[in-house]
Amino acid sequence: MRVYLRPRILIVDEVGYLPLEPLAANLFFQLVSARYEKGSMILTSNKSFGEWGELMGDSVLATAVFDRLLHHCHVINIRGNSYRLKEKIKAGIYSTPSAQVGQNYFGANGSN
Repeated sequence: MRVYLRPRILIVDEVGYLPLEPLAANLFFQLVSARYEKGSMILTSNKSFGEWGELMGDSVLATAVFDRLLHHCHVINIRGNSYRLKEKIKAGIYSTPSAQVGQNYFGANGSN
């Protein structure tokens, strides 16, 4: 845990790409709690806040995580198609999916 508490800013990318096992969800909560108001975090996710209960397998735990993260954060919600597919769509190699993918980004600043 000390490794993740040491940096002034910790970036966690693609939260929710895979569901978290109960132990992993608990450890993630412990990490967020330990950094709360002590160190900044940047998280990215393609999951909405409402989906995190399912992601973590426990809506109470997800609520506790959000309570700490959202207290001092800035949320940036990016909607639209993936930039990675932009050139393939232009070339006609890939067609746009019917549902747009959203990406949530929020930075929690522990120094506020």
